[in-house]
Amino acid sequence: MRNLVALSFMLWTTLLSSQSLELTDSVAAPLSLFEFFHRQQDSLPILNLDTDWNQLVRKKMKEEYQPAVMSFRQADGSMAKLGVKIRARGNVRKEVCLYPPIKIKVKKKHLEALGFKPINDLKLVLPCKNGSSHENCIVREALAYHLYEIIHPIHVKTKLIRLEAWQDDQPKRSFYAFLVEDEEELTARLGAKVVDRGVVRASAFERDSYLKMCFFQYMIANVDWSVGNRHNLEVLAVPGFERMIPVPYDFDYAGFIGTYYAVPAPSIPIEDVNQRYFLGYNITEEEAHRTAKFFLSKKEEILRECMSFELMEEKDAASAQRYLGKFFDLLENEKKVTQIFANGD
Repeated sequence: MRNLVALSFMLWTTLLSSQSLELTDSVAAPLSLFEFFHRQQDSLPILNLDTDWNQLVRKKMKEEYQPAVMSFRQADGSMAKLGVKIRARGNVRKEVCLYPPIKIKVKKKHLEALGFKPINDLKLVLPCKNGSSHENCIVREALAYHLYEIIHPIHVKTKLIRLEAWQDDQPKRSFYAFLVEDEEELTARLGAKVVDRGVVRASAFERDSYLKMCFFQYMIANVDWSVGNRHNLEVLAVPGFERMIPVPYDFDYAGFIGTYYAVPAPSIPIEDVNQRYFLGYNITEEEAHRTAKFFLSKKEEILRECMSFELMEEKDAASAQRYLGKFFDLLENEKKVTQIFANGD
């Protein structure tokens, strides 16, 4: 029996690369459920969720929890099956989309019984509607998060999964979705604190982080963010940084993503989200050119990520490269860099 268990373990780990999943043991610290999925870098985890999907859609604006059963394959190959609660979350998406983003809440004692950390919230972003075009948007948004990982070490992690939606023990839908690192998980990983009180100004941010964040938002053609009200920005106090760090998230309104409902706010002087518009504040000419050079140094890595990103079809990857290529072409022109990005003394 021991030999059989050892053989099963070896077969399982062979299927995953050395980077895909770090198994816990009696010495290693336990993983959170999000970390467990995230570390499967060379595979696409499958998450089964059995609930009343009709009720979730019908009552999404109320954000009321409803019962569900979540199941997934564990590292040893066995299936974990947990009774959980889920609810809709988010703002615009739950209004305009058939499927809202959801929060999954697991009992801490159930997580601990399986050997996981007792961090009991999972955030899951679903396609807006049925159809391949909406799944493509999910993949591109997950890619945007990965691109920011190339830009700055302080970032929100995500993990693409295959979501099998069941209802009353019957398969209902199957689509790509992605998990988003929860705020509690993010701050625990970084040893950071969320700054959610008081007025925030651009001058309060660590300058290099702010500049890279602003250029990144321009790169993906995203104007759905703001400093003053922390819109789609997590503001963190991180050890090792004297000033606050802005961490962007929620990119579904970016032109790079291509959602059908994305429109610029009336206060932004553009008519289409594919028109790039720079929202950085008080950027000097020296800062503009220095940040442009940094992004150019990351050009090949960013474009390679588009081609190699999981689930990106060749046609979509090429489209993503062309979209970002226009940004890098602009950065090669020093005069345009000054005109577009330098707006301070």
